[in-house]
Amino acid sequence: MASPPDQKPQEISIPLLPDYEMQLLTAMAFFLGRKVNQQAAAVIAMYLRQSHDRILTQVEFYAQQLGLSKWDLLNLIFNEPDRARELLDNAGKVHNPEPDVFGS
Repeated sequence: MASPPDQKPQEISIPLLPDYEMQLLTAMAFFLGRKVNQQAAAVIAMYLRQSHDRILTQVEFYAQQLGLSKWDLLNLIFNEPDRARELLDNAGKVHNPEPDVFGS
């Protein structure tokens, strides 16, 4: 899905992985002839594709509470995350605010 013309594609950065996972990622990159950051992007994309149904089920659940289609909410989260958060905050708790192992 393309970004609106006035919106730049988002870049992501991630903290270093724990040693073992970093070793696995480096080995994948090595055998595939990729840079580690390219392999990291490929791994994230693969994970997201494999998690497609789980993610869209969650999006659909909250979209129904807002009276939106799952695609409308998905686009809102991508294009206007602050507005999506505002709407979802008014709809109830999305998830526990407990610290995440990968959080900063």
